[in-house]
Amino acid sequence: MRALIIGGTGLMSTEITAQLLERGDEVWHFNRGQTPARFKGCVQSIRGDRWQYPAFEAAMQGRSFDAVIDMVAFHPDNIRAVLKALKGRMGQLVVCSTVCVYGGPLTKLPATADEPHRFVSEYGRNKSAIEALTLAEDGKDGLRTTVIRPSFTTGEGHTASGLLFDDGTVDRLRRGLPVIIMDDGKAAWAIAHASDVARGFVASLGNAKAYGQAYHLTSDEHTDWNGVFQALAQAAGAKAPLLCHVPSDWLYGQAPRRSVGIQYIYKYPSIFDNSKARADLGFATTVPLVETFRRQIKWMEAEGKLLRAEEEPVQSVLYEAYLKGTVPAPGSFVDFNPWGNQVTN
Repeated sequence: MRALIIGGTGLMSTEITAQLLERGDEVWHFNRGQTPARFKGCVQSIRGDRWQYPAFEAAMQGRSFDAVIDMVAFHPDNIRAVLKALKGRMGQLVVCSTVCVYGGPLTKLPATADEPHRFVSEYGRNKSAIEALTLAEDGKDGLRTTVIRPSFTTGEGHTASGLLFDDGTVDRLRRGLPVIIMDDGKAAWAIAHASDVARGFVASLGNAKAYGQAYHLTSDEHTDWNGVFQALAQAAGAKAPLLCHVPSDWLYGQAPRRSVGIQYIYKYPSIFDNSKARADLGFATTVPLVETFRRQIKWMEAEGKLLRAEEEPVQSVLYEAYLKGTVPAPGSFVDFNPWGNQVTN
């Protein structure tokens, strides 16, 4: 199979690339060439910015692919550009969406793939529109389309940063320092390793059962946020983690950028039914949560990305202020998030 990945070097893209290469496919990437590759093997690269639509169309001229996997579509215009640029020259378009199309709280647990879209963010709104556009193209001019909805996916390539984008969280657990969990920590949750999710993407390629369909690719191992941090502590070798519960509304009020994930995603119970993917794609997760975190921590240590608690004071500052019934002093921590530094995403 000749496959193009738009993206290709991110968390899931890296695993998809590696698995395609392992089975002998011809793999192409279209990206800006700014992220170092973490896979072994030969990939054909096309450099460019997918948001520059005329240049993207020009780069696709004369090329054809059995499958195109779009891992970085964040606006419906991104998909419109792919459809225009490769009209009649791609057999299948697989688009990475997100369970954020559902918003929260979910209507039932575990949520099935027909859960209504009630997005609460611009990100979810755009992904929902992308899904509709993609699935509407299925069967037109010989094109088949598939939508994949991952949930929380992690592993080597991402840092274990807790709920507040704190890369010192592992060090805090090891040293028995306070680690913040929102509310009572009992919201149901599931975290998958990127290699498991990637297998679902790969299994959808050329699979007639997947044509015109949308799938969850999420972890089969369910826990809650208390369990997530217990697993992270175990992976870190921490014996008695100090898990501290702080109301989500208070966190959002004091650190709205750090807490944007808490306010709009993490505080809602979030587990999903994978039975449709299991039936059509043979999907199942195989990497346990503790092992996922163990691999992630090893990668962080090798890459020098594991901070000491003193280098990132946000959790200490917030927890101390919460206990005292005060607010953090101005400038006592940097309020940011890597999703675009928005207050609402």
